[in-house]
Amino acid sequence: MRNVQRRDMKCKLAWTHLDFKPGGYAPCFRFKLYDGHKFGNVPDMPDVNSPEWIRVREQLSNDEWPDECVDCKIQEESGVKSYRQRSEDLLVTEPDYTKTKVEVKDLQLKLNRACNYSCRHCTVASNSNFIKVGKQNPEIAKRLWEDHHFDHVIERHEHRIDIPTPEVIDHLFENVLPTVERIEFSGGEPFFHVEMYRFLQRMIDDPNIDTSQITLIYNTNMSLTRFKNYDIAEFWKHFKRADITVSMDGTTDVFNYFRQGGNYNQVLDNIHDLLSRTDKIEKLLFACTTTAYHAFYMNKIDYELGLLKRSLEQRYRIEVKYRATFVHWPEGLDVVNLAESTKRQLLKETADTDFTKEFKLRLQGERTIPNETFKDIVMLQDQLYNRDASVLAPRIFDYVY
Repeated sequence: MRNVQRRDMKCKLAWTHLDFKPGGYAPCFRFKLYDGHKFGNVPDMPDVNSPEWIRVREQLSNDEWPDECVDCKIQEESGVKSYRQRSEDLLVTEPDYTKTKVEVKDLQLKLNRACNYSCRHCTVASNSNFIKVGKQNPEIAKRLWEDHHFDHVIERHEHRIDIPTPEVIDHLFENVLPTVERIEFSGGEPFFHVEMYRFLQRMIDDPNIDTSQITLIYNTNMSLTRFKNYDIAEFWKHFKRADITVSMDGTTDVFNYFRQGGNYNQVLDNIHDLLSRTDKIEKLLFACTTTAYHAFYMNKIDYELGLLKRSLEQRYRIEVKYRATFVHWPEGLDVVNLAESTKRQLLKETADTDFTKEFKLRLQGERTIPNETFKDIVMLQDQLYNRDASVLAPRIFDYVY
């Protein structure tokens, strides 16, 4: 095997990470699993040293883009910092990039697809609640899929998140968790189902797992901190730390409009509640999934998240960051596919800040579809959720209607 000198294409995720995602196992949640892939599916046991996994690491070692890494390729070619590049900040032992056979240090688990929100960019693959919504509104579900290739509320079994079976869970406890340094829970909403709490308790009780050396990461909507008889702060006492990524897709009314079932003020109350009851949280990240919906409010979101960041840092002495991430599918929600005149206006009016920098770069990217379809998606989703954009998001209302 050649001695790798260049490190331009290294990806810590490909060398340390195991992800459960729609379609099967993968090195990360951005990884595209095409039909007929050989990366493994539940109920098979995950094998990060199978020939296909090794092939991905070999391609990256040779500074080649694997076909499955198209999301990061698009972002880097447009000047946006990709998930691959962000992985360098992953707090796990630095891997040996000259090796193609590895062991899992970083595990992302989705133990249930249940969620108590219905967000406009999300799909049935990640939120089982949409199944009911789609059955109640079959014509809208059909139009979103057939006109926009958007499986928002229409079930496609091959694109469900792979939920680990009891046998896979046993395999993880015997062969993966004893060496893991970091576990990330997402979903669904991880605080909204009992499986996550039971998983933590089993780890605490397992004599072969030193939970005091494991960092927990949560991708959460922070709509609750207690569920049934479970209090998450009590479990965290047994772990090294718990870092939180809060899905903050907008602020105030825009948040409530985009995230059906969401209550922005309740989320803020829950954050304060949790931070006042545990000293395990050292880092808090607000991730704003930026779609064409948010393009009209970037200055407002930036200002209000900035105020929130400074307030939490001063009060609780923790590190707080916020950043924008971007939707590429369905293409109608990608900011790059807004009308050209609208993109020019947004570029002109959006302030130049760290938060908006990548958004403005994305606005200047090349279209991926010839015509704007965002307006039709908005009208269908307003009808689906019986929401009045004129009250909660007047700039979107003026643009669409």
